[in-house]
Amino acid sequence: MTQNYSIGIMQGRLSSKTGKPLQSFPIDDWCEEFSRAKRLGLNQIEWLFDGLNDNKNPISSVNGRKKIKALIKEHKITVNSLCAHKFINGSLLNKTSVEKAKEELSELLLWASDIHIKYVILPIMGSMSIKENNNAKEKLKKILHDVLKKNSPIILLETDMPAIEIRNFINQVSLKNVQVLYDLGNANAMGFNIEEDITTLKNIIGEIHIKDRFSDEGKSTRLGSADTPIKIAAKTLSRLSWKGPIILETPVFDDWLSEAESNILYTKKIFNLLPT
Repeated sequence: MTQNYSIGIMQGRLSSKTGKPLQSFPIDDWCEEFSRAKRLGLNQIEWLFDGLNDNKNPISSVNGRKKIKALIKEHKITVNSLCAHKFINGSLLNKTSVEKAKEELSELLLWASDIHIKYVILPIMGSMSIKENNNAKEKLKKILHDVLKKNSPIILLETDMPAIEIRNFINQVSLKNVQVLYDLGNANAMGFNIEEDITTLKNIIGEIHIKDRFSDEGKSTRLGSADTPIKIAAKTLSRLSWKGPIILETPVFDDWLSEAESNILYTKKIFNLLPT
């Protein structure tokens, strides 16, 4: 199989998360995560903008972005994507907060452009869900047209909608820089057919998130220990000659290093990325 993939990891998965949410920016360890990623054989880190301590996230300042670019150059670890987890709170769809949220998203897109980020992932689930809600869909279409410029990063929508509905929505938005983030673990937990989904969305999937969850909505586990059909996903992506980044969004539990080592090895085996 041709090696079409780059393997990366979400920020915070190479640090201890004791007493902190898993999906939180690693304020104390973010610099060290670059060297840790390199030692573990990764070539990409997905930036995380969680909305918890925005002023402490270095992407929000000129000097911070200079530091990020210096670390990218030093360790040869790219930052190709950013997860805009901040907006999962639904602020973009709330009429009392939408204008401020749009300004914040527009600003984040500019920051992302400054460090040459290609993809900004916008979670469209939970309080941001537009599933079976035509009014919310129309609101989101308008927001995307308002915030995206010709040279903006590509927004990848991470949604809870069936593949056909996602594809139809993307077609209706009709912007070249709106595509899809496909999360294998979430898709399995929601009962979707991953092989059919990937085939349906193949031309608009910008990035894959890999995590393992049971099909009964269980929490994320070490890769290979739940029932997400990751092997089927890998075969499907290979058959379709899909190219792009695969980002580990795995839990760290009590030992980030052992979890990272296990999950990276598993991913490389499944996607035939180990040296022969």
